Amino acid sequence: MKRFMLVLTGLVAVALLSGVAMADKGKDSKYSTEEIMKKAMKGGLITKVAKGQASKADQELVIEMLDSLVKNPPHKGSEESWKEKTTALLDAAKQTVEGKEGAAAKLGKAVNCKACHNVHK
Repeated sequence: MKRFMLVLTGLVAVALLSGVAMADKGKDSKYSTEEIMKKAMKGGLITKVAKGQASKADQELVIEMLDSLVKNPPHKGSEESWKEKTTALLDAAKQTVEGKEGAAAKLGKAVNCKACHNVHK
């Protein structure tokens, strides 16, 4: 009986953790918000893109991740605000990669962690 309860508890824990991970990822999204924050934001890829120091592969990865971020649901706050902030970030990154004048500054402004975290984290 003890073994059964231990196994059952483990299965429930795995199911709950899987559900939390899935909730972090939108229907058509390739990356979870957590993955994007770790790799693109904290990992510094977005900074490399803004400074023009990212390789073509890194630029493409950042665009792909930010596209996923737009598709992911917010942890809290309104969907409208989430879409507005994440879309602005994606657009600024795309313009920076395309080399448009003033886009790097726009990207730097869009990468305002606190503005987004205060509302959505």
